[in-house]
Amino acid sequence: MKNKQQDNRPELAGLLPEEIEPILLSLGEPRYRALQVFQWIQKRRVTQFDSMSNLPHALRVALAEKCRVGIPVLREEFSVEKGGSGKYLLRLSDGIEIETVRIPAVDGPTICVSSQAGCAYDCAFCATAIGGLQRSLRAGEIVGQILALTETPKRVVYMGMGEPLANFKSVLQSVRILTHPEGAAIPPRRITISTVGLVPMIDRLARENLGVRLAISLTSAIDEKRDRLMPVNRKFPLPDLLGSASRFASITGSRVTFEYPLMGGVNDGEEDVRALVDRLGPLRCRLNLIPFNQVEELDFEAPPESRVEHFLKKLTPYLNVTVRRSAGREIDAACGQLRIRAQKREEPDAS
Repeated sequence: MKNKQQDNRPELAGLLPEEIEPILLSLGEPRYRALQVFQWIQKRRVTQFDSMSNLPHALRVALAEKCRVGIPVLREEFSVEKGGSGKYLLRLSDGIEIETVRIPAVDGPTICVSSQAGCAYDCAFCATAIGGLQRSLRAGEIVGQILALTETPKRVVYMGMGEPLANFKSVLQSVRILTHPEGAAIPPRRITISTVGLVPMIDRLARENLGVRLAISLTSAIDEKRDRLMPVNRKFPLPDLLGSASRFASITGSRVTFEYPLMGGVNDGEEDVRALVDRLGPLRCRLNLIPFNQVEELDFEAPPESRVEHFLKKLTPYLNVTVRRSAGREIDAACGQLRIRAQKREEPDAS
């Protein structure tokens, strides 16, 4: 779909109360109105100015003319009735489409948000990389993915489309909005930011000391193999990456999680076990093994269940390791899959 003309009105979903304040002052309103607007959007999840009942009618009309909340439009929804998992294809104001995933849990859902439309890092196993990078998302577009759904999440993970640390400013702004006590008030420890391994930005995130958790997509603890699977490793090789992970844990006091997509015949061998133990053993960390979620366009597959259990058994004496089962194979839960399917349906028949 071709991009629409950009709407340049202020996007209130991406603003903190003190940033909304100048807009209200310019409309001749008192400062406290800014907090009221913020609460309506972020705490009460109201996205229509007409419904903000404690605002004067004239102000509601003016806000509708001068501003927009900035919530993406839900285009498609896929869900698994048994588990409650849901995947959503959302359309931004310029026509670009992104994906968001809802993962159920007993104590409340986790929402997995995208930080970019597409991705520039070209990981060999990632469906998002197939389309390249379209653009980074604004803070309001990140927060708006959560507002577009029907409930406040228990946890938020920045593990959707894109590289969060390559969109650092908007991601941090969205975290500050989501954790604001007058908004959704999500505890920082329940927010996880993932990265392919951008070492300078990991160090920068540690210095921000927001209290969020860090997840690093590892994929291999062997440099040569990681070079092939994740080209970013050529710029930030494993010794540098693991050094930044150690610094993050030391500065923040938070255990780093390493995500390990497990692919049959690729990174599930005995040499991979030894490398993981050698490289991660000295670190305060957790290792998540994730059996690969099959992507039609990519030539990788999950190992047999027996192989997953063997790999886990070999690592368990040495590392804090778990297996994270996919909650949504039936809904194309690998990042980028749903958008690829939608694009294929829109392509003209070549026959």
